[in-house]
Amino acid sequence: MKKVIAIIVTFKRKHLLCKVIESILNQTVKPMEIIIIDNNSNDGTREVVKKFFNNGRVNISYYNTGANLGGAGGFKIGMQKALERKSEYIWLMDDDLSPDEHCLEYLLDSVNSSTICQPMRLNVDSTCAEYSPTCYDLKSVFTLRPKRETVINFFNSKKDAQIDLHGIPFEGPLIPTPIVSQIGLPDERFFIFYDDLDYALRARKFGCKIKCITKAKATRLLKNNQVNDLSSWKGYFMLRNFFRIHLIYGENIFVRSRPLLITIMYILKSMLTGNVKAARICFDAYIDHKSKSFRTSRRYIP
Repeated sequence: MKKVIAIIVTFKRKHLLCKVIESILNQTVKPMEIIIIDNNSNDGTREVVKKFFNNGRVNISYYNTGANLGGAGGFKIGMQKALERKSEYIWLMDDDLSPDEHCLEYLLDSVNSSTICQPMRLNVDSTCAEYSPTCYDLKSVFTLRPKRETVINFFNSKKDAQIDLHGIPFEGPLIPTPIVSQIGLPDERFFIFYDDLDYALRARKFGCKIKCITKAKATRLLKNNQVNDLSSWKGYFMLRNFFRIHLIYGENIFVRSRPLLITIMYILKSMLTGNVKAARICFDAYIDHKSKSFRTSRRYIP
């Protein structure tokens, strides 16, 4: 039996977390252990998790980080703990992703030591929520959006297929530990957003494959609303980290310089519409993405 450890990173969403834990406990092929990484929630998450300790099906461990380290920091700690336990595969997810009962079984059927397997994510109404890129273009000069094509483009035409990916979300991927040993852990400095893309691009750089296993399904319990996030503190991390991806993985000087053009356009648009706050967020994101330490401005730490 393959040794799989499931990692769930959570923050103040205990009711959703319970549903995710239940969905893992009900898998046709169960993981060896579930590790809950709590980013210092104050909503009674620990007490809720303790109710699952004696479930009789899967061993569950709980760790409180003592601070909000974001998804990136939480997954880093979780993966470290999985490596310490000599797991063969690490199954990552947020506290709002509920895998279908056969999800892990189908992922294990397709995985190997050099391939990361991602399930097909669906919304609660069964519409496709899988926006992982099948083409993430960091080479073309004349494009502002590197995510050229996603799994959703193949949703109706490739049922029960394996789709090659350029990126993954940390929402359901099954990662072989040899890959983790080779490329390292997630970069906690990303905090939230693009930490998963950074990890995927690293993996592909080392020759690893990433595939979406469309037969393996998982349901997102919350709908993605990143457009509104741009006007909040999350917008800072979204822009800063998007720019950082260009800086690290841009294949030519024009792509690596693209964040400057985006920043100028974004600030001009924000000022013309009177949105000074958005202009400030973008300016700070641009400055910080270029810093050697990849710093985070204190004003945006939640």
